[in-house]
Amino acid sequence: MKNYFLHFNDQPRTLQTPLPLFARLSSDNARGIWNGKRENLMEFAIRLSAADGCSIDIQDGRETRLPFPHVYLKYPESDFHSPPFAPRRAFALLYAGALCPRLEEAGIRLDTVGWPLEITAEIRMLMAKIDELCDNLFLPGNADRIDHYALCLLREVMLQHPTQQAHHPPEPDTFYAEKLQRIASYLRTHCAEKIDLAALAAKHGLSRRTFFRHWQKLFPGNTPHQYQLELRLQEGRRLLRSEMPISEIARELGFSDASGFTEQFRRRYGETPTCFRLQQRTD
Repeated sequence: MKNYFLHFNDQPRTLQTPLPLFARLSSDNARGIWNGKRENLMEFAIRLSAADGCSIDIQDGRETRLPFPHVYLKYPESDFHSPPFAPRRAFALLYAGALCPRLEEAGIRLDTVGWPLEITAEIRMLMAKIDELCDNLFLPGNADRIDHYALCLLREVMLQHPTQQAHHPPEPDTFYAEKLQRIASYLRTHCAEKIDLAALAAKHGLSRRTFFRHWQKLFPGNTPHQYQLELRLQEGRRLLRSEMPISEIARELGFSDASGFTEQFRRRYGETPTCFRLQQRTD
């Protein structure tokens, strides 16, 4: 990670993005403290590590303690205080305060001041990509690219927002998850075929009972049959954009006849394949 504090507000953009980055900070040895009112800037501080193992921040009278690594949000014009802390590794993205509504429209939640963060390979890659572009900031288009990767980075961080984690189903055992993912991949590539699920499970070393029990953990509320049917219907929507006759599409997808395809399609999408095709032609 490079040591940078760069302003982008005066950098020309080619694409006129609705979410231009105001500044970014990254440091292997961040030490600065703050006591007082902040500028009209929305800051997303990704704090990677520090010798003291825990950060303490006081914002608008509310104290927050978070273990490293974590993300911490500093709100525009807030009353912010940070007690002295050990040098830390940090990466921060700053936006003009007026952009907060647009950030929320883009899926960036501002309702939680901070939460622990796993620094995934995707997060590391995006930080490195922004570093690389900052080395050549004045090349045409690079400010636009930084805006893009900054938003991607924020979205990766938001995938670990506490409310997102609360809705994730419990992960099945890794041993079974890997086998089930391979089975699911097989179903995706053979969705139109009639498949003996018990035989497929046995091929991967799973009994029929074990297969169905762990499938529900990985795909809650979705049986293997429903999973395969959904794949067929999704492929049907794609094929309906072509000139292929509906009866031929039904055969291609493994339905016994066009009426069976039509009925399943109507149940799933609320319209017949014919209506869907006509709508695509008028759009």
